[in-house]
Amino acid sequence: MIKITSAEFLKGAVISKQFPQTGIPEFAFFGRSNAGKSSLINMLLNRKNLVKTGAKPGMTREINFFAVNAPAGKPPSAESFCVADLPGYGFAQVSQAERKRIDTMLYDYCTTRSTLKTVFLLMDIRREPAEIERQTLQFFRDHSIPAVLTATKADKLSKNEQAKQLVALTSFFECSKDEIILTSSLKKTGREQLLQHISTCILA
Repeated sequence: MIKITSAEFLKGAVISKQFPQTGIPEFAFFGRSNAGKSSLINMLLNRKNLVKTGAKPGMTREINFFAVNAPAGKPPSAESFCVADLPGYGFAQVSQAERKRIDTMLYDYCTTRSTLKTVFLLMDIRREPAEIERQTLQFFRDHSIPAVLTATKADKLSKNEQAKQLVALTSFFECSKDEIILTSSLKKTGREQLLQHISTCILA
């Protein structure tokens, strides 16, 4: 399994022509605002404040790219990859025009990014999934984009409550428990599974 040796901010993009052309495998993180996306990426990459966590959910309006195991000025290695932090949805107070711009940016990203290997679809394990999550997962499937359901904030529930919520998620998404990664940024739960999935994608 790969080890994280470096991680640095690459750039932010608000339109598709600004997307960096890295040529290395890419993994995107997407989910409802306040699902713990920034904290999960920081935990995965073992960097405390690499991705800024805001006081208000839904403030990110761009796609932020991070180069991992690919230090600036050096050629990428077999263990180099890119992480894309996608804007969240659900709580941001934005205008209709801004929402349309973000939707267009996300659509362009998902449908044109040839280096995209997986989208980790995040959900706060404490809340019930909504139709938008089901539709989002179906969108990825329709476009042949591998997606991994990722339940966040597991530390907020007891083991019994976690088990109940996982059963509810498997029923809602019509999948098995093995298709859901249970995570906690605080306790680093799920980090090994996330890294194993990434390793399988880039080292196979």
